[in-house]
Amino acid sequence: MSPGQGPYPGGMRFLNPKNGALEESSSVPYDLTYDDVFMVPSRSSVGSRQAVDLASRDGSGTTIPLVVANMTAIAGRRMAETVARRGGLVVIPQDIPIDVVTDVVTWVKQRHLVLDTPIVLSPVSTVADALSLLPKRAHGAGIVVEGGRPIGVVTEHDLAGVDRFTQVSEVMSKDLLVLDADIDPREAFNRLDAAHRKLAPAVDADGRLVGILTRKGALRATSTAPPPTTPASCASRPPWASTATWPARPRRCWRPAWTPSSWTPRTVTRNR
Repeated sequence: MSPGQGPYPGGMRFLNPKNGALEESSSVPYDLTYDDVFMVPSRSSVGSRQAVDLASRDGSGTTIPLVVANMTAIAGRRMAETVARRGGLVVIPQDIPIDVVTDVVTWVKQRHLVLDTPIVLSPVSTVADALSLLPKRAHGAGIVVEGGRPIGVVTEHDLAGVDRFTQVSEVMSKDLLVLDADIDPREAFNRLDAAHRKLAPAVDADGRLVGILTRKGALRATSTAPPPTTPASCASRPPWASTATWPARPRRCWRPAWTPSSWTPRTVTRNR
């Protein structure tokens, strides 16, 4: 509850466990956890969540206040890609070798801002190969590619009850809806919805596979956004930073409010 709103001006109140009274400060001599807190509904002047700007003002460039903890089983490459696409941050675990961290960061920064990374299969890949890869991505689909161009798509439904040594070219769906890689997310959603498709591969001008877009992904792309692209007039690094300590980031805008003493890299490591 926001301060000054609702029946209890000031926002947060603490419930005395002995008499049930609401108090300004907690009488319990220990910290609270999730199960100890509940939200009291209150009237708000916000008409829509679309009218709320969650972008941080600390210079990090985040558009949602979300940071994924540096846990090895959580903060991996795929998590970093997904969260970064929505405008959040991921802390890479410190027990990962630095060369691997470098590869992960480089890979994430090269991902498309809207399209999901596809699971790529060849026509001669087996059903067993596909079944082992499909759980790796939330969209649950494999794009069958030949010569860099999509020729089919397979899902777990297509593979159910099929011999594990069968080639995916024999069971894939060849009736593809193909999207342009630079399509507007709203238009992509409308096309997917009109065709009654959950997803579609996206290709470049040469017809080569770039990514995959689902209806849910297209919808999310219209409600959340990655950090903004760099304007033409925006410097890629501050004047006091060298190329060794601050590589040029063409999709990031250096903000003059930062200083050498306050700046920290977007990708950091922390002890668990």
